[in-house]
Amino acid sequence: MKNISKYGYWLFVLSTVVIRRVVFPLIVLALPIRGYLRNSVYNYHLENNIPLKRLLERKPVFDSDVNVYRLHNLHSPLKGIIHRRRVSVLEYYAILPLWLLLDDDCNADTFDPGFNETIINGSRMSWMPNFVVSSLIKDNKAYDKYRLVNGIIGNSFDLGDTRAQYPLYGFWSMFWWTLRNPAYNFNYKFNQLCDEEKAFKIIVFNRVFGWDVDGMLNGKPTFSWECGKKL
Repeated sequence: MKNISKYGYWLFVLSTVVIRRVVFPLIVLALPIRGYLRNSVYNYHLENNIPLKRLLERKPVFDSDVNVYRLHNLHSPLKGIIHRRRVSVLEYYAILPLWLLLDDDCNADTFDPGFNETIINGSRMSWMPNFVVSSLIKDNKAYDKYRLVNGIIGNSFDLGDTRAQYPLYGFWSMFWWTLRNPAYNFNYKFNQLCDEEKAFKIIVFNRVFGWDVDGMLNGKPTFSWECGKKL
C-alpha cells in the first residue's frame, strides 16, 4: 500500500505538469488577492507543520510579542514577516488552487526583471513589438526605483506579508513571465519533496525517473521530481 501511495504521488505530480499549462489564463483570478492567498497558505503550512521547502529555507521563527513569524531573507537584510492567523482546513483547500497559479519565487512579485532584460536586449523573443518592449523597460525602471527607494529585495517567500505592502505589477511583464513559468507554485508545493519515505529513484537508459536529491533542510535530504532527466 505504501508503494502504491509513493508511486501514485509521483504520477500525480506528473499530471500537474500538464495542468499548469492548461490553467495559466486563470492567474487573473489570483492576482488581485495574492497577498491574502500567500498569507493563508504560509500560515496553514507553518501552523500544521506541513513542509513547504521554499518557505522553510527562510527559517521562520514565531515572535509571540507581535504575533508574527519572522523570516530570514536570503537576498537582503530586510526581514520578512508573516502575520499569524488561524486558517481552517476548509479555507486552505478552497484557496489553494488559486495560490498554485502564482509564482512566489519571482523577484518582482508578478514578474522577473532579469527575464524582461533578455527580451529588451533582443537575446530572447527578438520579434517582440516595440510597444511591448517599451512596457517592459518601464516596468524594469519602476522595479529599480522601488528597490532603491524602499529597499525591498527578494521574492514572496523572503518577504511574506511585506510583499503585499509593496506590490509590483506590469501587464506585459506579468504575461510573458507567467507564460514562461505558468502556475509555478505547483512546483514549490508538489515537485519539491521533504518526505524521504516517498522518494524513489529509477534509472532507465541513463535517465532519471522519480526523485533526485537536491539539498538538505534541517539536517534531512530534500528531493526534486524528475521525469527523464539525463544523468
